[in-house]
Amino acid sequence: MKYMKWPVLLGILFIHAVAAAQVPVVTLGPDFAEPGDGWDKLMQLKNGNTFYLHFSRKEGLVVNVYNAGHELTVTDTVHAQLWNTADIESTEIDGIFEINGQPVLFLQQLVKYNPVLYRLVLDGVSGKLVREDKLGELPSVQFRSVFVDDNLASHDFYVEKDPESDYYAVALFSGMPVQKTDSIHERIQVMHFSPRHELLHQGWLYMPDTTYSYFSYINMAVNGKEKVYLGTVGFNTKRNGSEIKPKVIFSALSPDSATFAHQVLDYTAGFANVGGTIQVATSTANVYMLLHVPAKQGEGNSSIILNTFQLSTGKLQKHVQLVFPELARNMEMNLGYKDTYKGTPQRFMLNQDGTSTLLLENFSFFKQGNTQINKLHTNLGDIGIALLDTAGKENTTMAVSKYQVITGICEPFQLQRRSKSEWMFRNKIAALNTNTYLSYDYIPGQSAAFVLFNDYLQYLDTGGQDRVRKPLKYAVDANFVCYRFYNGKMERLFLFGMPEVTKGYACMMGAADYNAAVGTYATLLISRKGLEKKANIAWIKF
Repeated sequence: MKYMKWPVLLGILFIHAVAAAQVPVVTLGPDFAEPGDGWDKLMQLKNGNTFYLHFSRKEGLVVNVYNAGHELTVTDTVHAQLWNTADIESTEIDGIFEINGQPVLFLQQLVKYNPVLYRLVLDGVSGKLVREDKLGELPSVQFRSVFVDDNLASHDFYVEKDPESDYYAVALFSGMPVQKTDSIHERIQVMHFSPRHELLHQGWLYMPDTTYSYFSYINMAVNGKEKVYLGTVGFNTKRNGSEIKPKVIFSALSPDSATFAHQVLDYTAGFANVGGTIQVATSTANVYMLLHVPAKQGEGNSSIILNTFQLSTGKLQKHVQLVFPELARNMEMNLGYKDTYKGTPQRFMLNQDGTSTLLLENFSFFKQGNTQINKLHTNLGDIGIALLDTAGKENTTMAVSKYQVITGICEPFQLQRRSKSEWMFRNKIAALNTNTYLSYDYIPGQSAAFVLFNDYLQYLDTGGQDRVRKPLKYAVDANFVCYRFYNGKMERLFLFGMPEVTKGYACMMGAADYNAAVGTYATLLISRKGLEKKANIAWIKF
């Protein structure tokens, strides 16, 4: 086992790259004005085009297309018939994917208090709207939520795509209180689609013995046209008259069945507020479900559990509580930690051979302000990264000092959701616009790995747990930095030029897209010189 060793003080910009390490190369697109309110997303398509989508309260959805030479070829506005572009504030993005060579957007919108899911398919060259479909509707959100012992009955849409193919699934969770006229068998539906958007199969999620009446969604994964896997927490209310404790349930939907087959994880009895992710490794014939249970965190307990299921049967083979002694030593030696690092899982990156990378981030929460909307805040602290072997044990770890703050509560696996563009329009307060600049990204490589984030220039060298430093809150104060790890060393690079007091560069982390096939990271760069600002699409070749 090893971990990256690096000095706490990194005041020197390294000019000469070691031959064995990758050197990022930056290409900038044409200048344009800094985007206003709304949300931005980049997509790098297989045909070489880059799509820049801007969701705006005033303009709706604006599509910009850049060709393989990074030239702007199209700027157009999407005119939808079903999805109301004039009501972006009630819109939630449940996923944006390239499917069959086309950008496909899954947009949820409240229509008279009823959540409705729409699918928009754009042409991969012209950016024009090719088709628009209504995929489903849920009961009104005006019903009281079912919340028992930190378990919340999910009332929402969820969309997941197979990263190895263009098959995808849509889940409809009705979590409103069970009414006398309700069928307990028809509250949660999953639809399985082909790359051509054909409905291959649909099934219902319920327990045959009606053990549980309510379910909290954890995650879903698609294995081509074969199966859909779903993780939930099943629980009851006291009105059910049942004393059965909540448990995590791993379920599989096969093409020849209208219902899910279930594997109840007995060791999870009493689990609450569970987060997680499910991923498939066809080469090892396994499905992996990583769980995060905050209430279980304690001395020597990371609260992170890796479950391994057999791909064909969905049976649990083993579960392992992950521990990170090497990461803890890394944090102690390089960042001055005196207590065990208790990072929250942000993303689980599974390799086909069963090895993986776990991205962690230190969270702390506080209240400030008088209104319900903006009084909750999250400190996004130091970064911990662990490269794991097939047994879930550390091979290599990385530790980076960082300190940021966002308005609102940041939930675990936020980077996992951000990678598929899951987002909610909630920026009526100007401060919320800065959230897209915060947290971080990780780029793996053959000879080097990279960590990217925005931070105050004057605090980049502080290191450790020195909380005298001021947390980054506003994008205007940010500077984009790239840390390169190789051969046990760490170097800091400024990819767009050396920042100064009156000159800086910040990137929209939430808008970025990494194309692993070509090793290119596309992001939205905001440059400032004095009081002047400009924006560019930046393609970073690693």
